[in-house]
Amino acid sequence: MAENSFIISGENLIKIYEGNIRALDDMSVSISGGKITVILGPSGSGKTTLLNILALLDRPDSGNVLLNGKDTSFLSEKEKATIRNRMFGFIFQFFHLIPELTVEENVMVPLMIRNPDVSFDVHREKAITLLEEFHIENKKHSYPNQLSGGEKQRVAICRSLIGEPEIIFADEPTGNLDRKAASELISLIEILNKNKNIAFVIATHNENFLKIAANVIYLSGGKIVHRG
Repeated sequence: MAENSFIISGENLIKIYEGNIRALDDMSVSISGGKITVILGPSGSGKTTLLNILALLDRPDSGNVLLNGKDTSFLSEKEKATIRNRMFGFIFQFFHLIPELTVEENVMVPLMIRNPDVSFDVHREKAITLLEEFHIENKKHSYPNQLSGGEKQRVAICRSLIGEPEIIFADEPTGNLDRKAASELISLIEILNKNKNIAFVIATHNENFLKIAANVIYLSGGKIVHRG
């Protein structure tokens, strides 16, 4: 894995939705490698919008996103997709597992996109190693609809890790988990950050993430109201 020295910056970000709703209202942030950053705020505060723009999943209406000082607004969608595949990992509230694929196949997807000429068995071996690390290898032939919420989230974590990302973006990752599974996920993120030097940007309303955060960005009404 590359040394986690990157910086993702959002400068004067504005995002306006239909009805003149300012999801982001002239917001500037900087995310450093190797740290856990939590974006905290109530529903409608702009958390997911900010995360999606920093992760190059969406474009701001105004302002720039810089990756290691390079303005990404000049990149093509294909170039952005390559960055997401090679540098980023993603964990979502609703897991976004592909229902027609088995657990091991879901985990393999990012590598199959990145290296389609590499043999299926090579990708599969790496996927199984991750599933074993997260104690879910016994579900490798199962389909998503056969898993609990906690199991789905562990599969999603394995998928986010298989490409050895420098940063993982997590959008309400505990939103569909019970209290026990949510607590386990928070502990897992802390371990991954410490042991693998992976940075995390977590958009959430779950204040338990504050226990592991190096940086906290508090949002309200599309603005940063406090940094901690």
